[in-house]
Amino acid sequence: MMNKSLLVSGGLLPAIRPQRCTRAGRRQLSLRARRRAGPSCDANRQQVSHKPAQQEETSSSVALSSSSLLRLLPSPIRSNLVSEFDARIFALLIPALGSVFLDPLMAVVDTAIVGRLGTVPLGAVGLSNLVYFFTTVVFSFLLVVTTPRVAAAVAQDDLKEASVSTAQGLVIGLVFGVALLLGLHAYAPALLKGFGAQDDVLSQAVTHLRVRCLAAPAAVLLFVTNGAFRGFQDTRTPLKALVAQNAVYLALDLILVGWLGWGVAGAATAASAGQYIGFLAMAAALVQRGSLDLGDLKILPTPKQLGSTLLTGLALALCIGSVATSVLTATSMASAMGAVTLGAHTAVKQIIDFSQNIFGTFSTVGQTMVAACLGRNDRATAQAAVKRILQIGLALGLFTSVVLVLAQGPLISLFTSEAAVVAEARPIIPMLAFFLPLAPIACALEGVMTGSYEIAWIAARTIIAAGISCSWLYLAAPRFLPGLQGVWVGF
Repeated sequence: MMNKSLLVSGGLLPAIRPQRCTRAGRRQLSLRARRRAGPSCDANRQQVSHKPAQQEETSSSVALSSSSLLRLLPSPIRSNLVSEFDARIFALLIPALGSVFLDPLMAVVDTAIVGRLGTVPLGAVGLSNLVYFFTTVVFSFLLVVTTPRVAAAVAQDDLKEASVSTAQGLVIGLVFGVALLLGLHAYAPALLKGFGAQDDVLSQAVTHLRVRCLAAPAAVLLFVTNGAFRGFQDTRTPLKALVAQNAVYLALDLILVGWLGWGVAGAATAASAGQYIGFLAMAAALVQRGSLDLGDLKILPTPKQLGSTLLTGLALALCIGSVATSVLTATSMASAMGAVTLGAHTAVKQIIDFSQNIFGTFSTVGQTMVAACLGRNDRATAQAAVKRILQIGLALGLFTSVVLVLAQGPLISLFTSEAAVVAEARPIIPMLAFFLPLAPIACALEGVMTGSYEIAWIAARTIIAAGISCSWLYLAAPRFLPGLQGVWVGF
């Protein structure tokens, strides 16, 4: 399914401030960017100096270092435990994981604040957020388009082209964002009814969505800025921006909802303001570091570039639609089996979704590193990096599977205390844990294909997988494996 190290001190803006107006300044930035890229795509990485032998001997006399211990192992084992790509992979992976843990935390806090307003407002906000998510995520193709273009330009030391690619993405994103804002505001009631809004929550859900959609331009533009930073192999700055975004969101949520009593409109205002802060922080960082020249916003995309972008958007929209169809089909089948089965399905889905969000960070790493390497036409390094990413992903998948099996009871109890629901959910976890090690591998390969701009392959794979899933759910599961297990085999 398609599902984002030490921080540089000094607030949201990175410490690098190159001279943007001179050739020397641009050369200096490119050299620094190349150093940050590390072994992932630096053709001269073998020239990196190592510690002198005498220094190693001196340090080993005090304590046996971890590197010395590794040298005692056979070469095949040692090569699988350490890799020249590890530092770069984890430098990208750790900030992305930070984002994964931050978003659910903020969702819990927001739910706790809005939940004090009552059951109806809580349901209205949840439904409105669902509509907002599905309508904005369609434009995630801008991230997919921007990343390889910026990465290729950076790899060729062409910072002007990187700036132009980012600026053109921002122009396209602004047009789509404004159009989405107008569409959501005009058709909010119809969209919410389509998602199953009942009369008791409809009016408050419409209020929330119409305020929430004011941030649609920021939401779409964030895909572009995230893609630009991935092109520069930087996942730390987006994490800083996300922290600032959620800090503003939380502060305004407490003030507008808890203190001023604005209700669902206050919750939507807080979320929208936070999203604009996140975008502005990332855009300011791009400008400050010389990665974006505001004058390039005047350079409009060519018809060929616009057509390529729209075709990519169509392909990814089909992917999202296919995944949504599969999810809704599985949920509707579980719902038809009764409240207990639906509760068990929901609890299991929450656990698996969180695991998938963690594994999704491997897609970010794969996309970022492969796009950078292919930008230098360095396929050998790209292949070696992918191999290492898959090894780390498999290890994490195996570890997660063991944790799920051993802690399935407490994990399910986090979402429900009803014995009947827990009893129905428990047999599902071991079945899913058996296949779970493949999930990070699939996510990493999806990122690799995205980084190499194989969008058609991704779309075809997703549509075929969703078709098989729905066919099983509709045709085979009721006959051969009825119940919740049958739903999850197809899901």
